[in-house]
Amino acid sequence: MTTGARTTAVGTAVGAAGTFGLGALVARRLLFPSPYTATATVRSAAPTEVVFAATRDTSLPGTYRITRGSTSVRVGAVLGDEDGSAPDAVRRALVDGPEPAAGDWAWDALMHDIVAEVLPGPATGADEAVADTHVVHVHGQSLGPRQVLRGVPVWSGLGASSEIVDTTDLPLRSLDPGAADRIVARVRAARDRGARRVVLQGWSAGALACSIAAARIPVDGLVGVAPLLDVRSALRGAVGAFRLPRFVGSVAARIATTPTLSRLAGAASPVRTSTWQPSGTPTLLIRSTADAFVAAADVADAVEQGSTVVSFRTAPHTLEWNEDPERFDGAVRAFAESLPA
Repeated sequence: MTTGARTTAVGTAVGAAGTFGLGALVARRLLFPSPYTATATVRSAAPTEVVFAATRDTSLPGTYRITRGSTSVRVGAVLGDEDGSAPDAVRRALVDGPEPAAGDWAWDALMHDIVAEVLPGPATGADEAVADTHVVHVHGQSLGPRQVLRGVPVWSGLGASSEIVDTTDLPLRSLDPGAADRIVARVRAARDRGARRVVLQGWSAGALACSIAAARIPVDGLVGVAPLLDVRSALRGAVGAFRLPRFVGSVAARIATTPTLSRLAGAASPVRTSTWQPSGTPTLLIRSTADAFVAAADVADAVEQGSTVVSFRTAPHTLEWNEDPERFDGAVRAFAESLPA
């Protein structure tokens, strides 16, 4: 082998190793993501508004809250800056809570801290009663049961009972085969306890797990919030958002879904089912066109298969409720009312 050929071969090997390294890192972030945290800096406050230092988070439209210790403040719409004098600041409506003091606060999209705030009597015990309509809620990969709490009150308002499937103890969380097993078990238990209609509502990877469960056991409705429709296209979209080549996402998907290779991402076993499973179940998908994890082509395929899709415009992944709570809840209510009695 000539010196030039040897150099080329070494360069190719190094490039391949680098691509696999990046792919493994991206796959790990899908399988074992760290919960996203953000800080909001309050500059000033009045009885009806709060002024923040401008960041991606504080500039997002919709409803959020800030917390410091036991103090919680709910903020709403971004208000106009009439004179344009503060381009590095964002004015938001103060919806509920005291005027926050200046300084750093935790920025929170999940809105609720504990299950009891929205679900005082969760139907998780085998002897607990359920309503005619019972909803099984499933969270995604990083945030745990708190993630689904924004989606519970609308069902309570419709007279439905709810419970939350916690997958945080499973090796792959909601991407683990055991997640669908747990959902199927909760559907059976709800039927045994008298539920006439059982609806699954999953967020991100939890929505994918719900589709797998619905393909195994009949349910009356399925709601996917920021649904993970295809692991491969989600990873390609994710790397695109970070301006990495799309083929890195393809490598990450191969690692996440292939035995032995999954160990490169820290997973003893791979993701077994990586695409949305058709079941014929009436389905509502709530997604954002700003969400890199939910590809437009996958959404179009879901529409062709009969799903109803409600699209939001600005929400990052799983923040559709925050962009417009009334529209989110209205979409769920309309879907619930469309289900057979």
